[in-house]
Amino acid sequence: MDELTREFLIESQEGLDRMERCLTELEESPQDAELLAEIFRSVHTIKGTTGFLGYSRLESLSHAGENLLGMLRDGRLTANAEIISALLGLLDSLRAILALIESEGAEGEGDDRAVIERLVSLQDAVLQNNSAEDPTPVKSARKPSRKKPASGKRAAKKTTALVVSGGAAGIASDEGAQSGSQTGSQIAIPVSQSAISRPGAYALSLNREGNSESTAKTLASADSTLRVDIDLLNRMMNLVGELVLTRNQILQATSADAGFTMLSRRLDMVTADLREAVMKARMQPVSYVFSKFPRLVRDLAQQLGKRVRLEMEGQETELDKSLLEAIKDPLTHSVRNSIDHGIEAPETREAMGKPAEGVLKLRAYQDGSHVIVEVIDDGGGIRVEKVRDKAIERKLITTEKAAQSSERELLQLIFLPGFSTASAVTNVSGRGVGMDVVRNNVEKIGGKVEIESRAGKGTTLRLRIPLTLAIIPALIVRSSGQSFALPQGVLDELVHLTAEQAKAQIEWLENTPLYRLRGRLLPLVFLSQLLEQRKAVADNTGRYIAVLNADGRRYGLVVDGLADPEEIVVKPLSPVLKQIGLFSGATVMGNGEMALILDPGAVALRASIAISGEEEEEQAEDVVTLQKSDNEFLLVETAAQRAAVPLGEVIRIERIPRSSVERIGHMPVLRFTDELIPLEDASGVLHRPSEDGSQMTVVVCRDGDRHVGVVVSHVLDVAAGAPLVEAGTSAVAAGVTLLKERVTGVVDLSRIPPLPAPEPEEMMEVVV
Repeated sequence: MDELTREFLIESQEGLDRMERCLTELEESPQDAELLAEIFRSVHTIKGTTGFLGYSRLESLSHAGENLLGMLRDGRLTANAEIISALLGLLDSLRAILALIESEGAEGEGDDRAVIERLVSLQDAVLQNNSAEDPTPVKSARKPSRKKPASGKRAAKKTTALVVSGGAAGIASDEGAQSGSQTGSQIAIPVSQSAISRPGAYALSLNREGNSESTAKTLASADSTLRVDIDLLNRMMNLVGELVLTRNQILQATSADAGFTMLSRRLDMVTADLREAVMKARMQPVSYVFSKFPRLVRDLAQQLGKRVRLEMEGQETELDKSLLEAIKDPLTHSVRNSIDHGIEAPETREAMGKPAEGVLKLRAYQDGSHVIVEVIDDGGGIRVEKVRDKAIERKLITTEKAAQSSERELLQLIFLPGFSTASAVTNVSGRGVGMDVVRNNVEKIGGKVEIESRAGKGTTLRLRIPLTLAIIPALIVRSSGQSFALPQGVLDELVHLTAEQAKAQIEWLENTPLYRLRGRLLPLVFLSQLLEQRKAVADNTGRYIAVLNADGRRYGLVVDGLADPEEIVVKPLSPVLKQIGLFSGATVMGNGEMALILDPGAVALRASIAISGEEEEEQAEDVVTLQKSDNEFLLVETAAQRAAVPLGEVIRIERIPRSSVERIGHMPVLRFTDELIPLEDASGVLHRPSEDGSQMTVVVCRDGDRHVGVVVSHVLDVAAGAPLVEAGTSAVAAGVTLLKERVTGVVDLSRIPPLPAPEPEEMMEVVV
């Protein structure tokens, strides 16, 4: 492919992208003259260029579209849904032909009569009406020009100009220049064919009204930008990465020469500036991806018979080019799911008291070393019970594990391969393909996926994407003699404990280490224990706690030592190390040693660290407040039934291993602080087959002077109850309450049997 054709393809695709954005906006503002002019320029530029290059199919299509757009621009037609759909169909056809030219070097022999006739039919009524009123003949697009293009030397003699219009460069033949002259808006300055073949040779279109300021801006934009192949940028990034590694090694080299020290510092500064410049060259605003969705939302909403308004925020947020490409498919899946599964039909929304038009919001913003991209809808949300039942039905999770999972954990089941709640298979959804693709593609680039949903209110899908894949700042930590890199983006603070402080201040609860940091308990993860490192560290040495906040999970990572922070170059892991699931990559440190890069989110999941965001803190404060009331209950699920536990009697909710449950006779008991407490297991959790390491939920309550435990399948909510009156009497019904508009039984803690007295023989054994 020659340079001229390649330039034509790039500029045509850019013009069609602008055309697509403008068409979706035009449907909302059909009288917007600027939008119509921009769309007309895109099609006109393609038409003028194709006449010179000899692409007859493109010329015929664009000619038909240009006529319709001319009538819209002149006010003889008003844009409506039918016209917008026809123009979008034209856009798709133009794109398909451009793709053929790029892949095969020719536009093919396809039949475009249906597209052209559709465009022409929209003009016929106006043309017939005007023919009786206006004696001036109007050129019809029913028979578009199909002149055979000149080839060889004859083609080279045609008058040709490169046109820069509205910031887009294009090539116009003599026919295109005449067409532009008839509109009274542009003059194309001819240049020779030899000039066009030289890269960087441009002839500019001049505005007839002589708007010098606009022309100057166009000139400045053309002179200040340069297209660079992405492969070249990738190679530059790799070379900068190697330079960073060399810089780190030089900085750690010791020398008594003052000149060497000065040169190493200078190298450090230059390398940092170069790295920043190359990374900035790779950055693009997320509008590059967001701009694809107005068309998708429009088409899908029409297909499903729904009304959806798309809102976009933070389009100026920048992200690495390769990462933008990687999140395009995950975002597409997410948007389709929000419209298909989330936003309800207009009549359903109105019956629920919602506006008939649903809102889908795309929002992007930077958070430290990550960019957060959110897909938010105000639809029906996700019902956790439906997700749980469907996952059990498809054998994606066991009944026991589902009973022990929290609502947040159950929501994550939608990311399992093959999961779908769709009742029927359509061309939109129902095949069990989609959300697992979202998670896998995002995790491949070092990102994370989070989901929040409230039934009846809507769903938020949050993609947490690293700013770049190549170079990140990291803290080097030591554990059992080995070095690991810890990304600084998740690091909140560092705490150092001496050996004496570690023994006194690290608390243990049910084999879980905790550290009280400014009055709040912080769960701890010992890196050496997590990795099962054999080399032990002496107890008389101090400890460092790296306080991390990864995916809403706040915890302290306990390590043996720290090294200086470094800018590290991320290298991919081998499949063997990737299977471990605790590392996101590897790097070469300044001293030449290899180090694995820890994945703080995976570490938190492996250590069963719970999410501890602001929402949970607010809920905890609400619980403390509600405990002062006598009519508040903890709503739980036992034996697939709802039950209420008096909130004033609840001490705490524990997630414990099933292996910690003991028995006295036939009664299950649990060691709580320094005493044994009896357990009530109405849900039958303890009678189900257990898996290694499986856990259970126990609500520890106060019953007079003793403590008891209630084994539950799920903790659902905290709510106020209302008394119920027995029919025909004024007496309040005992043992039940009206909780969330449903009659719910109240757990009678006094009916839990006390601990059985030990047999005499057992007492003798204890005494001995």
